[in-house]
Amino acid sequence: MGNPPSPTLIKLGAAIRRYRQADGLTQAQLAQRVNYSEGWLSNLETGQLRPKGQAVRLVEKALGLPDGVLMDLHDLLTEETPPGWFRPWLDEERTATILRSFEQSIVPGLVQHEEYARALLNGDEAAVAARLERQEILSRDNPPTLRCIIDEMVLYRQVGDVAAMRTQLEHLVARASPRVTIQVVPATTNPHRSGAFTLATVDGGEVAYVETPIRGMVTSNREDILVLSDLWESIRTFTLSQQESIDLIMKVVAERWT
Repeated sequence: MGNPPSPTLIKLGAAIRRYRQADGLTQAQLAQRVNYSEGWLSNLETGQLRPKGQAVRLVEKALGLPDGVLMDLHDLLTEETPPGWFRPWLDEERTATILRSFEQSIVPGLVQHEEYARALLNGDEAAVAARLERQEILSRDNPPTLRCIIDEMVLYRQVGDVAAMRTQLEHLVARASPRVTIQVVPATTNPHRSGAFTLATVDGGEVAYVETPIRGMVTSNREDILVLSDLWESIRTFTLSQQESIDLIMKVVAERWT
């Protein structure tokens, strides 16, 4: 299943096309007015391109529209489920052959149980459905290899009620296999305390998704990949084996979430 186009981008593009045609302008003429290529405008009008706010303001001005007519649509991009900035990563995730994920504070999205995800997402059913849809890559005919490392504190940090935590941790154990590895790094020895990241092997190359305090960032910059790959290996040095991790998870379930 391919990543669906952004509904808001489609609406924004359709609005620009409608206003352009009402003004009697061709794509080439409007593109010239805003100093962008005709191909750029064509991609914008068909919802295939996410423009910067400055570009949208230029289009508003070029079409003689009141301030905000198009920017109000552009601003809605930040409220999409999944958010617009996350969509480039979905494309990489769906085509990856290997995913290496480190999580500092929550269970990785690809192995979250529905009830845990629902609590984490504050009951937003559209967001829950989107998260569960992401997980379909693990049950397709040619699933990627998924390597997950989670900080030990994830096992103790309550998301939802006790039953949701118990179900989630049992779900982690059930998901563990040669193709989906779940490993825990003890909190006292974890060398990384600055947030989550995932490395994806796509067409033989590497792409990364890094969480920031504001939003996620997708990068294929060589220096970024080298830093993250080294960090992954550094964390992995201190992780428990898969069996040791499973034993610890079940111990936490019995002692804390039962």
